[in-house]
Amino acid sequence: MPLEVRHGSSHLLIHRNDYVASDFDATELVEHAREIELPIGKGYQAHWYFDGIRLAYARWHYREAFTADWQTDLDVVHLHFNLRGRTIIENRRAGTVLHLASYQHNLSYAHGFEGTIRNEELEAETFILQFTKPAFLALAQQANEPLRRFCAAVLAGQQLVLSEQGLHLNLALHTAIREVLDCRFAGPLKKLFLYSKALEILVLQADAFEQAQAPRRYARTDYDQERLLFARDYLVQHLALPPSLPELARVAGLNEFKLKKGFKELFGQTVFGYLSDYRLADARAQLQDRQKTASELAFELGYSSVQHFSTAFKKKFGVSPTELKG
Repeated sequence: MPLEVRHGSSHLLIHRNDYVASDFDATELVEHAREIELPIGKGYQAHWYFDGIRLAYARWHYREAFTADWQTDLDVVHLHFNLRGRTIIENRRAGTVLHLASYQHNLSYAHGFEGTIRNEELEAETFILQFTKPAFLALAQQANEPLRRFCAAVLAGQQLVLSEQGLHLNLALHTAIREVLDCRFAGPLKKLFLYSKALEILVLQADAFEQAQAPRRYARTDYDQERLLFARDYLVQHLALPPSLPELARVAGLNEFKLKKGFKELFGQTVFGYLSDYRLADARAQLQDRQKTASELAFELGYSSVQHFSTAFKKKFGVSPTELKG
């Protein structure tokens, strides 16, 4: 059965995808990308398939919050990254429910999907990585302990999710996803690049789950974590003129001690270590797309000089901005 999406209230068919089942087995890279306009809203979708692996990206502007009925017989391991929006995914066939806020992700396995996806916000952005069962088992059985346990469950045919709660998207995962979306390669080289990124994302998600199991001393409550996520988003939105630690603590509604300790506990980096790495990753993406010069980026991202920016960039990536753009 192909993927079918129907409006939850009217049951009208709003999306159908006939190629997903066969393209998983393609040995050559298969790509699809298109703008979509439906009664529910406007969106953009891109898909990449090869050797039992599918990567997909979508962004939507909905006209209203709505629930969609989904149905497909695909037997896949599903990594779901919610980049923007709030989504509830209920798979009645598997008996699983995923609650994902912005910058959250999870891993699940099911023999097909029959259930609902509710988008609770008008703006949504998602990235998906899927493996057929044989492809996943071939790659993941040598991973860390949580992923090996997940593999054993998949091998036994058990339908499950990796984490009871959504995992927070760290900078390493966010960067790997952005590198997929910004890929400039073509043909066999692009397939090789996407394969390497699929493995990297799988490993980083397994590590994120392992880190999430460690007892939290500073970001223990849902409120603390929500405030720290707000602080991270606020920091990213003010790259050029970042707030001081006291300012960031004040707008996030946390004391400075909890902000510093909780941020590192939740995201694995200090506040300004995260800021520095995010600015450099953003700069690299814009340089690769030839959107801006090094001088423009140094100014826009708040560096004191082009030389300071170039030094930090080369220390992080091993090449200067000029070498990367050239």
